[in-house]
Amino acid sequence: KNEGSSETSIPKIDRVFRLMGSIFELYRRDCEYISKGIYRYPYDANLRHRQFNPFYVRNKFMNTINEAVATGARRARRGSKEVVRSVMLREAQSLGGVVLVEDPLSDSEDLINDRLLLNDLDMYPDYYLQNFHWQTDGWMSSKSARSYEYTTESLFSGSQDAMQRQALVSLSEFVALNKGIKEEEELWLLEVACGTGRQHTFIKDNWPKMQTVCSDLSPFYLQVAEENMQYFADYTQSVTGRQITMPEMVQAAAEDLPFEDEAFDVVFCTYLFHELPYPVRKEAAREMFRVLAPGGIAIITDSFQRDDFPERNHIAKRFPANYWEPYYMSWFENTDVVKIFHDEGFRMRRHQCAHLSKVLTFDKIDPNTPRIAP
Repeated sequence: KNEGSSETSIPKIDRVFRLMGSIFELYRRDCEYISKGIYRYPYDANLRHRQFNPFYVRNKFMNTINEAVATGARRARRGSKEVVRSVMLREAQSLGGVVLVEDPLSDSEDLINDRLLLNDLDMYPDYYLQNFHWQTDGWMSSKSARSYEYTTESLFSGSQDAMQRQALVSLSEFVALNKGIKEEEELWLLEVACGTGRQHTFIKDNWPKMQTVCSDLSPFYLQVAEENMQYFADYTQSVTGRQITMPEMVQAAAEDLPFEDEAFDVVFCTYLFHELPYPVRKEAAREMFRVLAPGGIAIITDSFQRDDFPERNHIAKRFPANYWEPYYMSWFENTDVVKIFHDEGFRMRRHQCAHLSKVLTFDKIDPNTPRIAP
């Protein structure tokens, strides 16, 4: 360790207290934004939401425990590429018109569903076919998608939603500044790498009439995202009477978006860039610039980087080994994300740190319109 580094200069117990203080500050800020009307009180805090149903909670808890056991075993054997064999077997079964099961009485119907959703393996880059987080099947099964939210929320000690909600500040500001120019129902938002769609439900809870698209390379996560959105729409209708404009679901890689130029007013992306190889990060930023209309914004939420919080650098160094993030240290140590976006033509608007995350907001300047300042 270097003399004077955060690892040596701050006692361990102080680092723990600072980390806990960071969580308290995150929630203090979250409550402040809610009280000021910047974004709404979380819809899922209502006791009528399914997460307060003990049977639903038990089911999710057992799935999380089972996945934790499988994850631990996979970490011990360093099985970072097991998903490749799994999907190749599934593709072979699909081509042969059969589904092989180990136990017909216990294997779920997801086996058939996953075979049908897989599509052509050629569409998945090599960097993508890994057991990220040591999780079962990586991004490539319904089982993985259904266990993802609870396992990641556990990883962040319950702070994940609050960190992600910080990105709504820039979106709220953008909607307010464009009022009278473009109304909510005229705005188009693309969420790149939407995962299970949880963040998208918070977007739609705040701006239910906004036209939105969810894209993700995993058809299994997109399917769960659609299920989550449907539950959210039905729940919102029953609790508040509000109608939600449902998003379109599109399977796509961030570096190859199947949308026309300048099609969106907002590009939204959460926790993607640290899971991409460095060259692909640049390609993804280029695609985001292409599909964003002049005058639009890109809101990027991701992990903090070196010296955003010097006393937390040690956390980042342990993360990739414990949770198999092969490109994370490249993100943490060597990626100047602001330069990547500047090189593609973006202009920096806001840099906001939030516990173990950061939110970066970029403008795509419209040369024919004076800049709308924050």
